[in-house]
Amino acid sequence: MKLIHTADLHLGSKIEGKFPASKSKQRRTELRNSFSRMIDRAKELGAEAILIAGDAFDTSPATPADADYFFGAVKANPDLSFLYLHGNHDAGVPFPADCPNLVAFGDEWTVWKKDGVAVSGIEMTEKNCASLYESFSPVPGKVNIVTLHGGTGSSPAVGTVVLSKLADKGIDYLALGDYHGRQEGRLDARGVWAYPGCPEGRGFDEPGEKGFLLLTIENGAVKSEFIPHACRTLRVIDCDLTGIAREYDAIEAARQAIADVPPTDPIRLNLTGAVGFDRTNLTANAEERLNEDGKRFFVSVKDMTVAAFDLDALRAETSLRGEFLRLLDGNETLSDEDRNAILELGLRASAGQDLN
Repeated sequence: MKLIHTADLHLGSKIEGKFPASKSKQRRTELRNSFSRMIDRAKELGAEAILIAGDAFDTSPATPADADYFFGAVKANPDLSFLYLHGNHDAGVPFPADCPNLVAFGDEWTVWKKDGVAVSGIEMTEKNCASLYESFSPVPGKVNIVTLHGGTGSSPAVGTVVLSKLADKGIDYLALGDYHGRQEGRLDARGVWAYPGCPEGRGFDEPGEKGFLLLTIENGAVKSEFIPHACRTLRVIDCDLTGIAREYDAIEAARQAIADVPPTDPIRLNLTGAVGFDRTNLTANAEERLNEDGKRFFVSVKDMTVAAFDLDALRAETSLRGEFLRLLDGNETLSDEDRNAILELGLRASAGQDLN
């Protein structure tokens, strides 16, 4: 049997603060279409079920349009089973009664069985978050997959999965949701745990390749394979402008830094280093230049540069800055790393620069 393990679709996400208005609208549509493409891909791969480990929607209640789209897609594909666990974002989203191929995991352990596979899931609540570990029982003679939604931790709580409490319980694969990056590890000598990550990056805090995990259950074992799925890969790139003395040259360096990135991928370009020109309009001018031809989806520029200083000249000054440098030079207890950090903060503060 083959299953798809996904999570954190976050349909209906508010993306307005991350992209321009037109691009935000396009990304919301692309997030929704991603689910339809996943269904098509499941059929191509021969999967019999899609396991959603929480947060199919970004809010509860889901918007009527998003709920209609999601559950309409479920109804339109009766040959697939959809195993749906509520997450912290979509807790309380009602399940329609006319979706016989939709399995909803509630606040008690629910099991979906097919052939030699059993998938067990439970929605965490204040009432069950501590007791669910003891109340779980594997299905004898089956490959046991368990799904939960939450980050990993050491103490039971709503939204916290304690891996050690699930070890040695006969679990072959623990399908987790909540963390938006892909992670996996061993649960015990028998089983593994995994987060598939979100199938589409929504902002520049979710960069890199995104997709889902294809689970192949054969001969009593579970094999997982990451399947890239996102229609765009969000990228965060640093561009060091140290030593550049003119804004024109800085923007040309920025253009070169992203030259090899596919134009379909959104980019956050962090400009770094110590530069010797007025940076007042650097962010706006760089963004305008990098987006002006309309060929790229979107480039966001973040100015993290600092002003370059002539340290020898500053040391000779009869000023607070000069005294600061001379005192720092005379302090022999500081490591080079600490000295450089203090030097940078002090000079940036004296120049009225942002210290964040």
